[in-house]
This record gives sequence, structure tokens and C-alpha cells, in this order.
Amino acid sequence: MITDLHHTTLFVSDIDRSIDFYRDVLGLELVSRSDAWGGTYLGKVCGMPDTDMRLNIALIGVGPKGKIFELIEVLQPLGEPTDVSSRGRGIARIGFEVDDIDSAVAKLKERGVTFLSDVITVAVEEGQHYSDGKAVKFLDPDGIVLELQQPPVPGRVT
Repeated sequence: MITDLHHTTLFVSDIDRSIDFYRDVLGLELVSRSDAWGGTYLGKVCGMPDTDMRLNIALIGVGPKGKIFELIEVLQPLGEPTDVSSRGRGIARIGFEVDDIDSAVAKLKERGVTFLSDVITVAVEEGQHYSDGKAVKFLDPDGIVLELQQPPVPGRVT
């Protein structure tokens, strides 16, 4: 039935600012951008029949396998949709794999990124989730939590 993960979406408040951050600060690829994209079909698929839903949307590419995530700024209807919640549920963060986490952190600090901690080595028993991997978290301009991860074996999910 499900064969792959197609994309993830981040709702942002300013598409230009977010593109600048993800492309220029993090060094990711701007694959495409569409402004005032949508129509009544988008309203329908989002459960709002007869609504002319309009978005600014940017596709951001990550890695050599063509994986993407979307940045979406909702233009209309105003206030829709949002993932802001105090419940502690929903998307918690996006993790990006790096080869050299210390070098990546140093480069991003030079570009003005503030991290939530120092780089942490995950000290759990061998074979458990992320054993001996390294991680650190930071925020994008909208306060979305992002994470750099350096797994003990590149490309291996544990």
C-alpha cells in the first residue's frame, strides 16, 4: 500500500524569510516556488468546499535522493491551516543527517544560528535507538525545531 514518504510540510509565516533560511543558511536546494497557488480544488481537498484556498509554496530539496519538504505560507483563507498547539502532539521536528556535526554546527553558528544545546552523544546501550549517534537541535525563523544528526553509521537508521 504505502511505498515511500513523499514529503513533509512546514507552515511558515513568511515564505521569503524561510527560503532565505533553508537555502542560504542551511544550504539546501530551492527546487521550485509557486506564489498564490491553489484554487477551489485545494479548498476541497483540505475539507473546505467552495473555498478559494491560496498558498505561497516552496519545495526544498534535501540530499542526493531527491527528498523534499514543502514550505507553505497560507494567503487565504487567513488563519488556515496551522499546526500551532500546546498539546505537545503533531510534528515535533525535522532531523537532517550530516557527516561531520561539529563542522556543520560551527558553519551554522557563523551564519547566525543559535543551538539549544551543545552537540550531545547519545549514550545508550549498543544496538538501541541511535546508540553512539550525535545530535543537536535549533530553531528556524518560525520557531520550528530542527535537528542535526550524525549517526554512528552514515545513512543507517537505528
